[in-house]
Amino acid sequence: MKFLVADDHPLVRKALSITLEKVDCTASVLQAADMTELLGHLGAHPDIDLILMDLTMPGTSGIGSLEQAINHAAPSPVAVVSADERPETALGSLRVGAVGYLPKSLPEDVMRAALTLILSGGTYIPPLVLSAYRTTPSSSTEHGQRPFAGYSKPDHGNFSSSTPLVEQGRATTLTPRQAEVLELVIEGYSNREISEILCVAESTVKVHITAILKAYAVSSRAKAIYAARREAEQVPS
Repeated sequence: MKFLVADDHPLVRKALSITLEKVDCTASVLQAADMTELLGHLGAHPDIDLILMDLTMPGTSGIGSLEQAINHAAPSPVAVVSADERPETALGSLRVGAVGYLPKSLPEDVMRAALTLILSGGTYIPPLVLSAYRTTPSSSTEHGQRPFAGYSKPDHGNFSSSTPLVEQGRATTLTPRQAEVLELVIEGYSNREISEILCVAESTVKVHITAILKAYAVSSRAKAIYAARREAEQVPS
């Protein structure tokens, strides 16, 4: 998998690169020290699987720069890694389309788990956001809504949080890594064998399989295999 880490601190970029390599030992990690380098990489590498960016590196202007990066990166997902632990900054990032807000203070094992969640198609919302709004139930937006009332998973491709996956072409809703895992499941490999083939942790394989089952709205590997084969038969030749 290919990643892009954008932060003006070399040690932060190095630490994030090491963490990404622990999530996927085949990882290829590009680095950027400012917004100009980030946009340059996005133009030269349309196949990036995930972008991690800081909001305060040179050339950035907070949420506005994040939104610019998301637009340039689409359909590749963008997550924020920041020392800013204000709930409003995290929530603002999620609202413009970030697939996660990762405080730099997260322990490494939590950071790995958050990245695994994001790569499986989920969104990581840090506890600082949930805690802040759980303790202020009267908090509202300018329209009188609770802070999360209008939040839904950003659209990276054909996914729509309001449309059942069974009504969509599920092959287009799986991430490239999920599609690889599904192919190996269909071929009869176990979770342990898949983890060895893809060089990822077995727990990561389990996360991907859970996402695949959810995508096909089924409860077992056998049903997912059957659904995938039926889907393939229905694709026009």
